[in-house]
Amino acid sequence: MGNKRKQAGGSGGGAAAKSNKKLKTASTAKARGKDSKSAPATKLRGKDSKNNSRQQAVKSTQKRKGDAKKQPRAPAPDEEVEVDDEDVEFFAENATFSSFLMKMDPKQLSKDAHPRASKAAPKPKPKEKESSADKDEDVPFEKLEARPRKAGWESQKTIDLTTKLPVKFMDGTVRQNKALLEDAKKEGDAKDAAKNADADAEAEDDEEDDDGDEELGSDVSDMEFEEIDDSAAAKATPAGANAKPPRASDVDLRVQREHRLAAKKVEIAQLCESILESPEEAFKKSKEHPEHLSKIQQLASLCRDPDATVKKLSMLSQLSVFLDILPDYRIRLTSDEKQNGRPLKKSVQQMQDYEAALLSQYQAFLKLCSQTVASGLKGKGPVKALTAADQRQLALAETATRCLAELLKAKYAFNFHVNLIVALVPIADAHFAGLRQLACGAFVEVFRVDKSSAVALEIVKQISAYVKQKEHRVKPDVVRTFLAIPLDVTMAQGEDARKKAKNDRKKRRRLQSAGDTIASGLKEAEAVVDKAERQKTQADILHELVLVYFRILKQATYSTALPAVLEGLAKYAFLINLDIMIDLLKVLKAVLREDILPLPSALQAVLTGLRALQGPGQELMVDEKEFVDILYKLLRKFVEGEDPGCFPTALLCVEAVFVRRKEIVVDRVAAFIKRLLLISLHLQPHQVLAVLATIRSLFHRYSKLQQLLESDVDRVAAGEYRADVDDPDFTNPYSSALWELALLGRHYHPKVASFARGTAELGPSLPNEFPKALLDGFDTTQSGLFNPRVLAPPRNPLHAKLAGDVRKKAGRRRQRERRFFVRDPCADDGHKPSPFFQCCLALDQPPADAAVPTFQFTPPATR
Repeated sequence: MGNKRKQAGGSGGGAAAKSNKKLKTASTAKARGKDSKSAPATKLRGKDSKNNSRQQAVKSTQKRKGDAKKQPRAPAPDEEVEVDDEDVEFFAENATFSSFLMKMDPKQLSKDAHPRASKAAPKPKPKEKESSADKDEDVPFEKLEARPRKAGWESQKTIDLTTKLPVKFMDGTVRQNKALLEDAKKEGDAKDAAKNADADAEAEDDEEDDDGDEELGSDVSDMEFEEIDDSAAAKATPAGANAKPPRASDVDLRVQREHRLAAKKVEIAQLCESILESPEEAFKKSKEHPEHLSKIQQLASLCRDPDATVKKLSMLSQLSVFLDILPDYRIRLTSDEKQNGRPLKKSVQQMQDYEAALLSQYQAFLKLCSQTVASGLKGKGPVKALTAADQRQLALAETATRCLAELLKAKYAFNFHVNLIVALVPIADAHFAGLRQLACGAFVEVFRVDKSSAVALEIVKQISAYVKQKEHRVKPDVVRTFLAIPLDVTMAQGEDARKKAKNDRKKRRRLQSAGDTIASGLKEAEAVVDKAERQKTQADILHELVLVYFRILKQATYSTALPAVLEGLAKYAFLINLDIMIDLLKVLKAVLREDILPLPSALQAVLTGLRALQGPGQELMVDEKEFVDILYKLLRKFVEGEDPGCFPTALLCVEAVFVRRKEIVVDRVAAFIKRLLLISLHLQPHQVLAVLATIRSLFHRYSKLQQLLESDVDRVAAGEYRADVDDPDFTNPYSSALWELALLGRHYHPKVASFARGTAELGPSLPNEFPKALLDGFDTTQSGLFNPRVLAPPRNPLHAKLAGDVRKKAGRRRQRERRFFVRDPCADDGHKPSPFFQCCLALDQPPADAAVPTFQFTPPATR
């Protein structure tokens, strides 16, 4: 514990007689005799010469005080110490410096002030306890009778709990004895309390020693008053301190977690309610909180809770709070430069402080969600097995993604919308489908509701930069979100709108510089989207889309996003100008010739080329035969078992070639009809219905095709039909009839059979019988139900008669049943066993001799 000063003894003249000091001078005089009595006096006189200045100061102080009391002397008992006269005279003259002797404790002085740390001190021998009889001899009888009696049951021997075995519960956990644990805990608490009491006493002693030293004021060396302890041995720790606390069971932990979770839910609900009740006050520092945090900061601090459920609830609660209190406009904080040093009104200043605090907390929440998503997705892939901790982090990341997506949907016009977009773009390319759907769904919703298309342009720019950074290796969902952009402006219109918007900005700038801010203010107050600005923005979006599409189409045909790129080009091809159109057609033809694309991507490329030629490409006067030949070749792959899910795209290509435009060469149409009927024999019923609807529309558009329904005798044709040729101009379709319609007329699906017979009879096409409606209405792969519903077979009239005969036979069988009681011959003593049974019993019990008993039948006596 360090060096400790000796406690001073009693003060005053009366206490001096009890001090019993063993002075160095007195002990020396007693040991050496009278000849050496002058030595301690000489030593004390030496000390007196050192303290002359101190004596003069004290004497001058006593003179100024006047009637000063004389310092009492501390006489030593004669039986122990022999004091010389010279010593007495010396102490009488220097009484001021001997006051410390009255406060010294002789017991403490007798101890060794320098214990050696290297050698352990020998343990003191325990003192023999005095017997109760010896103690009682010194106590009067009245006091003995007044003492409280101790009950007999209290003096009984306590049970030794250390020998008790632990208990094993039903759940398999082994727990220690509760009584033993309680005793150990009480013992540990008692030892801790004793230790704390000793520490407090030592601290008080140190304070008293310090006060005593200040009162003494002597310049004597501190070595004479302090006890130096260089070893400072560590105290032994109590036995209960190292004992491990009992482990709580799983049920207790679950109950504690439920209680804590319920308390946190109540706390979150109270914070949200107080924030929504007064948002301005909720963003101010709270004096009730120990850290002076505001209500919104207290809610945000719960996101750092170790419980994952509390984190989720806190993030979702902050989401609901921000969705309610955030405005739909953009907040612009004014700087001191714009104020020109002018003071603001109190209400205006309070509003600005509230807006600044709101933006600060909103930004902190966005950062928290972004960091949660980044940490949740770090090091996790679709192939790697996820542990329980990884699943918890992934659930937190999904909750944070939901918060970001909902904020972008509802507050896309508020501040920090760019931060939301930057955080959600990588999530849209994540390995987990749930996160991708949340991010892409937010982008699609913004594309749909954004009237000015300004935020949509920012999203497209961020996605374009991300695709370029990833070298076009992105998921198709990222690029497929572009299909939701409602573009209705061509590139030519966009150029005109860009020039007009530029002139309008110059005009507005001139008006503002001239001081005419009324016109510009009125225009902003209208809150109407400027048509020229919107057209310019949409032109910029179209430019970014074409840039992304051409990068992937030219540089990364290996990308998994190629089908989505072709879908986008097929949708927006009519908006592209002629210069880009020529390059697009060249790229598409080169890719299709290589025959490296899968069937869905190849069909999308054909559809893109056909739609490009039908839009601005009509002025190019380019023949579509190359795309038609490729389409005719691709249709055969459906018979080979290729992906049937892209069959609607094939029908769109056929419709774009022959229905939306007039084909001059009718033989091509006949060849396509023949191939479509051939592949329909290998398709699902809903796909067959779509093929028949397309063929019926072609029959009505091209009347020359009706000869395909005639027999071979009534039709004039040269050659034979070649189904193996991939060029529709050389297949000779008129050399064969449409016998496939006769086969489809006997299809198991009733709708297919009736529709095939109607097509062969050149029946009219109803408005609800177009290919898309038939594909969706009769698709059994999605709902699993057969359309139309399969009727149960009719009841056979013989079934009732057969059922009646069965019931009659069962009744007769029950009537013929008889119950019999068989007597046990072994258990019944009154029944005489038969001779056969007696012989069987004799066989079971072999006789003593080796002779085998023979069976002799004795007929019963006749009465």
